[in-house]
Amino acid sequence: MKEEVDQIKNTITRYIETYYRMLGNQDYNPYLLKDYFAYSLKGNHSFVQEEIALKNRINHNSQLANYLLFEQPEIDIKWRLINKSGRQCQVHMGLDIKMQYRGVEDYTTIKNLEHFFTLTQEGAIWRIEEDRYENEFKCIEIEDGKKEKKKKNRKKNRKNKEWLLMEREEKSQPKGIYMREKAVAYAKKYAITPNTKEWKNYEEWGGDCTNFVSQCLFEGNIPFDHQGRYINDKWYWYSDHYRTPSFTSATAFKDYMLRNKGFGLVARLGSLQTMQLGDIVQLGDLQVTTHSMIVVDIVKDENDINVTKDLLIAQHSGVGGIRGYNIPLSSKPNARVYYNILGYNP
Repeated sequence: MKEEVDQIKNTITRYIETYYRMLGNQDYNPYLLKDYFAYSLKGNHSFVQEEIALKNRINHNSQLANYLLFEQPEIDIKWRLINKSGRQCQVHMGLDIKMQYRGVEDYTTIKNLEHFFTLTQEGAIWRIEEDRYENEFKCIEIEDGKKEKKKKNRKKNRKNKEWLLMEREEKSQPKGIYMREKAVAYAKKYAITPNTKEWKNYEEWGGDCTNFVSQCLFEGNIPFDHQGRYINDKWYWYSDHYRTPSFTSATAFKDYMLRNKGFGLVARLGSLQTMQLGDIVQLGDLQVTTHSMIVVDIVKDENDINVTKDLLIAQHSGVGGIRGYNIPLSSKPNARVYYNILGYNP
C-alpha cells in the first residue's frame, strides 16, 4: 500500500514539475505532458483541456518577450487526502509556489492552489484521469452563441464606460486621504496568511478576493459607509451577519466604487498608466466581474521610468485559497478594469 501511495505521489509531483518547467521556459512539449494522462476517454479529455490551458498561458506570457520567463520554481506540495480504492485513487493536494520572474525584482509567492486529482492504474503505472483546480486560462468559449453574447456585452460595456468616463471628470479630489502605504503594508502582511483574528475568511464560501481588498482599503483609512437608501449603496463589515455585499462581492464592490457619490470611498476608472500603489484591479469588464486585486508594486519601463510596464498585485481568491503576493498582472488574462482610489468624502 505504501509503495503504491509513493508511486501516486511521484506521478503527481513529476507532472507538476513538468508543467511549470514548460510554463517557465515558454516551451510546450505535448509528448512530455501526454504521458502523465490515462489513455481512457476521460483521461484524453482531461489532457486536451490541460493542453489548451497551458498553451494559452504560454502564448499569453510570451507576448511580453522574456519578461515572464522563470526558472524551475520552488514547489511545496501539501498532501491533504489520498483515498485509494482498487485501481482508482482520489487525491486532494495543496500547492505552494515561489518563483522568480525574469522581469520582476522580488519573488512571486502563490499559496494554496488546490488540486483534486483522480488517478487510475494502467498496468503498473498510475496515470491522471482528471485534475480539477482553479485556472483563469481554462475557460475556452467554443459555441458561436457564447461568442455572440460576448460581442453584445462588449458593445454594452463600451457604452457604460463612455458614460462613466464622463462622470469621472466630475469627481474632484476628496478631502479624506487614502493612506496607500498602510493599505499596501496590510496586503503584504496578510496576502499569504489571512487576518482571521479580525475578519472572516470566505475562501470556503466561493472566494475571499474582494473581502481581502476591502480590508486593505479600510486599513488605508477608507471608512465604513452606512449612508444610502439601498444596501448596495453602503460598504461595511462587522460580522458575517452584519455586512454589505459590496464588502465581499466583486460585482457589488465594482458598483459601489463606480456609483458612490456621497460619504465614503471615492474611486474612478483608470488605466495602466494612471495606477498607483493601493489602487484596485478587477478581472472581467464593466458587465461581468470575476476577481478583485490590490496593486502592491509598479514595474517601470527600462527605457522610460515615466512609463508603467506592469503592476504587481496581491490577492486572495477562490475556493480553498490561491493567495498570492507580487504576482505580475500581465500574467493574468487581459480582460481587466483599473480603478484609481482617490480617497473618501467625510
